[in-house]
Amino acid sequence: MIDCALFGFLASDADSRVSQNGKPWVRLRVGVGKGDEVQWVSVAVFGAAAKAAGQLLKGDRVYVEGSIKLDSWRGKDGVERNGLSETSFMIEQTHMIGRRGRRDREPDGSPAGESPPLRDSF
Repeated sequence: MIDCALFGFLASDADSRVSQNGKPWVRLRVGVGKGDEVQWVSVAVFGAAAKAAGQLLKGDRVYVEGSIKLDSWRGKDGVERNGLSETSFMIEQTHMIGRRGRRDREPDGSPAGESPPLRDSF
């Protein structure tokens, strides 16, 4: 396992699912980077964090920590391959940094009044 941390924004609302074992988990599509440099990462959130992460919405800014697991499989040509699958990013902590549609500045360009907490832990 490789530890990882990502800061980005959600491409879509959280996708809540249930595993074959009946345990809830959430799939998040996180955009990391800016402009033409954005990379899309699919992450899986399990355990207690999954319930709260299921409330995240498209455009929310998030910080996630977890582990990357490389998967192995044999291709149709018989060659063994390695790579990442949808559940390769197993997230242990998720923090919402900002809610979509939140204004950072007033219409006159001055900083917005009361700011929400920097991070809400899930």
